[in-house]
Amino acid sequence: MTAGTAPLLRLEGVSKGFPGVQALADVQLELHHGEVLALVGENGAGKSTLMKLLAGIYTPDAGTFRLNGAELTIEGPRHAQELGISIIHQEFNLMPDLTVAQNIFIGREHRQAGLFLDDRALNRRAQELFDRLGLALDPAERVEQLTVARQQMVEIAKALSFDAKVLIMDEPTAALNDAEVDVLFELIERFRTPATGVIYISHRMEELARISDRISVLRDGRYVGTRVTAETEPSEIISLMVGREISGEQRPAPRHPEGEPVLSVRGLSTRHLLRDVSFDVHAGEILGFAGLMGAGRTEVARAIVGADR
Repeated sequence: MTAGTAPLLRLEGVSKGFPGVQALADVQLELHHGEVLALVGENGAGKSTLMKLLAGIYTPDAGTFRLNGAELTIEGPRHAQELGISIIHQEFNLMPDLTVAQNIFIGREHRQAGLFLDDRALNRRAQELFDRLGLALDPAERVEQLTVARQQMVEIAKALSFDAKVLIMDEPTAALNDAEVDVLFELIERFRTPATGVIYISHRMEELARISDRISVLRDGRYVGTRVTAETEPSEIISLMVGREISGEQRPAPRHPEGEPVLSVRGLSTRHLLRDVSFDVHAGEILGFAGLMGAGRTEVARAIVGADR
């Protein structure tokens, strides 16, 4: 950002409360032109609430929002998109039985004689958008047939179809493998120009080092500070997030399971996904389940507690 130039986006004194909870208090944030700004904080720090204020989902109790120096009053999600603020949530907001093009332009479709959908015109608009963004997507393919990574491309295309100036991405790599993360980062690099910027929410420090220019930290609903990524160690960011120094010996010594397990699962299967899953949990032990979205982690938990047969 050159001297004397207003930031692309500036938030000042932003507060938001819910019954019994002060989610945000006097928060400030600046996004510069052409920048990827990482926003970090522990769970409950207020990141999602702040982004929902920007996206028009919530209304602030106090504070000012400025885009390119002009003060904004965001009146709802569609108004935010019209202003050039688009958000891509961690949980996709797509309709699986509609095509890629129909998902992107839902509510903005071409109609013949004012009544019937003009799918040819819709597909043509979508293809022009994909060509501009360098996305290898078929406008006529149904979303339910796409991989998770390609569904995310549809979400990005939908966000950018509003000519977004500010793109907010909430944990965008949670369901992606390494190769898909590389594609996502290429898209981000193509999107950012001197007229645009990205707010990137993630807990993954190695990602922030790759993609962000600066890192802003929230803690307990308050703004803590901003650091230049290239000049800051991950340990400093983590200390800002938790409010204390974190030593390398914080992790407790591993416990060696003894005796019979308190839970033993063998051959767990469900109709739609799980096949022959087996594991043991011992007293005093924390057993972690890892995998990409759709791998079956949640389904294992649901089957164990009886929510799924």
